[in-house]
Amino acid sequence: MTTPASAARAARDPSRMAAGRHASMAPRLPVPAFLLAAVAEGTAGVVVYAYGPVYMRQGLGEPRLAVVTLAIALASLATFLLAGRWGRWGDRTGRPGRLVAVGLGGAALALATASAAPSSAVFGALVVAVTACLAGVIPLSVAWLTLHQPDRPAEAAARLYRARSLGWAAGSFGSGWLADALGLEGVRLSFYLSAAVALVAAVVVARVAGPASAMTRRASVTIGRAATDPTAAPQSEIAPAATGSPRQTTRETAAAPATTRRTAAATPVPLPAPAGPGATAGLPIWRFPEVVAIAAAVLLTASGNEAFFAVFSAYLTEFLGGSNGQVGWALGLASTLGILIMAPVGRLADRWGPRRVFTLGIAGYVGMYALICAFRTPAATVAAFALPLYPLTATGATGVISRTLPAARRGEAIGVYEGSAALAASLGSVAGGLVADAAGLAHVPLVSLGLAVAGALVAWRWVAGRRDG
Repeated sequence: MTTPASAARAARDPSRMAAGRHASMAPRLPVPAFLLAAVAEGTAGVVVYAYGPVYMRQGLGEPRLAVVTLAIALASLATFLLAGRWGRWGDRTGRPGRLVAVGLGGAALALATASAAPSSAVFGALVVAVTACLAGVIPLSVAWLTLHQPDRPAEAAARLYRARSLGWAAGSFGSGWLADALGLEGVRLSFYLSAAVALVAAVVVARVAGPASAMTRRASVTIGRAATDPTAAPQSEIAPAATGSPRQTTRETAAAPATTRRTAAATPVPLPAPAGPGATAGLPIWRFPEVVAIAAAVLLTASGNEAFFAVFSAYLTEFLGGSNGQVGWALGLASTLGILIMAPVGRLADRWGPRRVFTLGIAGYVGMYALICAFRTPAATVAAFALPLYPLTATGATGVISRTLPAARRGEAIGVYEGSAALAASLGSVAGGLVADAAGLAHVPLVSLGLAVAGALVAWRWVAGRRDG
């Protein structure tokens, strides 16, 4: 949205006017490529995390659950260590497309060779390689989209997470069907198919981000300017809407053209102007209170969720007597519901406030594990595990980050959020395996419930209890 003030500043600075034109033109071509990348990331991720443990237990004959969950934990740890670094590379280079293509290509290679692994150790190393390569796809893509839709950051992020959920659904339903129809060979085929999807996405993104695309070069320049110049578009278009009193904003909106009024009406929650990079570029990312609060809530809640997820296939098939196919159907149902509500949740976060949406999502995990602990049947477990809570936490977290952090730190901050979830997955996976081996599978959901309660308290106190600005 271009306000009279930003138009006047652009008129005085021709380079800024050109940057504004580039910002309006750049998103048209690359957006579908980034969405395809998110689909590929979701497909590969669900195959690795859902059917990696199944393959280790049934294909490689691994007898110890602790070893299986350790492999998943190391894979998640790789995401934690590299997600922020991928985002930082994207912030500094202004070339997120090329980095996304490199990551997808590396993941495709590792996935294609995973089913030929001769031992659990080799298979685990390949799984770690997959997640390390995929770690940058979402942080880089979310940062790019929110920079180009600064007035609706949560809705922009929701588009990407909806694409990722589409990949989860395709990977879950497809792998579940293949596992039911072909058994262990179906699981191996799932690895090959997800590798093919990742390779296709890498090629598409590489073509869009390649040097032959003038449109992509202009997008990269715009991102680079936003990361180094607080007055460049699109950040210059955020500040006027966030300054002045509410009465002044109302008067300016009433006097603006009809198109400007319609655009302003689409964002009832005012957007604060993030501090310029000059004041915050040297601060460690952990000095931002929003980053710490979100990371702490996610670390607790996701640790409990991942503790159960790491043993979910064994819990469903060995403890409750379900089938291998039900593992994929449970994840596919959750992904499908997430796709359906992702866009409305993004709009809800922009209107109702991302802090409230994030806290609501964290609190939902308390209800989910309470149901799993109370009703121990395959049908009840699948139904509870399919609750679409991820869209609430993802759009809420990215919405808070986009509204409160400067553009120069946004990719790194989103990488920290993704990395915190990955660290939680690492810790939770190890905890799930240890609890299952020491006390039995029946006790894992109880641990998950306790951690979800702790995470909900943190979110309620330090995320929902703070204000933007």
